[in-house]
Amino acid sequence: MTNLLRGSGWRASLALTVSVLLTPLYLVPTLLFLVGIAGVAVFLSGLLLIPLATVAARGVVRVERQVLRIAGAEIPAPAYSPGWRGVFDRCAWRTLMHSAALVLWSLGAGGLVTVLLLTAFVLVNLPWIATMIPIDRANIGGFPISYGASALGVPAGLLLASGSLHLAEWAIRGEIALAYVTQGEGGVLRMRRRIAALEATRTGMVDAAAEERARIERNLHDGAQQRLLAVALAISRAKRIGDKDPEKTRTLLDTAQTEALAAVQDLRDIARGAHPPILTERGLVAAVTEAAGRHPTPVQLDVQLDERPSRRIEALGYYVVSEALANAAKHADAAPVTVRLCRTADASGDRLQIRIVDAGSGGAEITPGGGLTGLAGRVHAVDGSFHLHSPPGGPTEVKAIIPWQA
Repeated sequence: MTNLLRGSGWRASLALTVSVLLTPLYLVPTLLFLVGIAGVAVFLSGLLLIPLATVAARGVVRVERQVLRIAGAEIPAPAYSPGWRGVFDRCAWRTLMHSAALVLWSLGAGGLVTVLLLTAFVLVNLPWIATMIPIDRANIGGFPISYGASALGVPAGLLLASGSLHLAEWAIRGEIALAYVTQGEGGVLRMRRRIAALEATRTGMVDAAAEERARIERNLHDGAQQRLLAVALAISRAKRIGDKDPEKTRTLLDTAQTEALAAVQDLRDIARGAHPPILTERGLVAAVTEAAGRHPTPVQLDVQLDERPSRRIEALGYYVVSEALANAAKHADAAPVTVRLCRTADASGDRLQIRIVDAGSGGAEITPGGGLTGLAGRVHAVDGSFHLHSPPGGPTEVKAIIPWQA
């Protein structure tokens, strides 16, 4: 029953329903190819339809990638060859096979989930339906419906709906796996891409760690260290004055006390920026809520997390949100910010999706040595993806997708 409260199941079922509605579109490349093959035997008239079929298959796969995004899932874009080679190369034929497989998958998995959900809807509303039908005609398929018996449809419908949403999530994972297989993203090729990604993120990890160390050193030097030096100087001057000027000695000691308390607060802020205690005690949602409350502009939270990810992922997720909020406070000109956290799934398993959007003036870039560069490096280090979209005039969108467990 918990699936009924999770947004991921409903998004997956919506994506499958859209796939069912798009089945005629998915069928177009296959029809063009079959008609083209048949036309080759008739004075070669079908030759033009075969490249048209591969081009149409590209459009179908592009549409499918957008449909999967409804469920919060991502699949890699096929790597087509440039020019006319991309119409007849191996990737083009794989894409055509992918579009043909989508027809069967949409009608099978998508149609099954849609029918089950419609059945669940009817069962849940059966008591109300029974009241709208004359008692002597209250029957379905010749079976009479009593008001008492129709009430049993409510729990049965809820149970069926919960199972259907669970099936929808698995169907989306199956559709992702289908895309990987038909596009040749399995076996050796996936291993090669994984090795290349690990080689690229290794440097990112080192750079991100260096950036974080430099940030902490800078904050200590500019804040706590200067205050502690002021404390030491004030105490030293108070010791030299001693009893000669009690009033001035008391003033210096008060100054030292104030600076010491301020230094303690600076150290707490630095520690909170790295890993606040609330993150360990109450989790990512509570920590993000607290960070949003400290932000100088209004922050709208859209959180759809039914459980906590691993501690390492919680720390990374908090770092992404806090860094994005800090950048918005500096550069977004007091514009409102929206933070969205949700759980999604792809072929690799469950993922934590983080999306921060501010309505500022835009123009943000990932530059060497910048805060967003370190942020992207940290995300890539755990095999996640990081995207920045910030056109001139805004809005700025920061999106990170990281594993649920790492």
